[in-house]
Amino acid sequence: MPVEPTHHGALKRVLVRHEDVNSPLMFLNEVSVRPGEVIAAHQHEDMEEVFYFLEGEGTMQIEDETRPVTAGDRVIVPHKNMHVLQNTGNKHMRFLCFGVKVVQ
Repeated sequence: MPVEPTHHGALKRVLVRHEDVNSPLMFLNEVSVRPGEVIAAHQHEDMEEVFYFLEGEGTMQIEDETRPVTAGDRVIVPHKNMHVLQNTGNKHMRFLCFGVKVVQ
């Protein structure tokens, strides 16, 4: 599967697109963030995101809270929450990320 840039910085390999499934799953991506790189602040109006970290270390900011993240950590970002991810380590950070459409 090809690697492509994300909308917010970093590189991703799209494993599943919304069009591939008949469910609330919006996407499943494997993402790689270079040392020092930042995935810029953004939010999603209609979906939650779940991050599962495979390699590397960094910080995840959700709204006003910043926490360290490393391999084995899982972070859920609620819809409409601004979030930023930064690789603070000296090697690539890799994680799986999937978005799920909020049902209201």
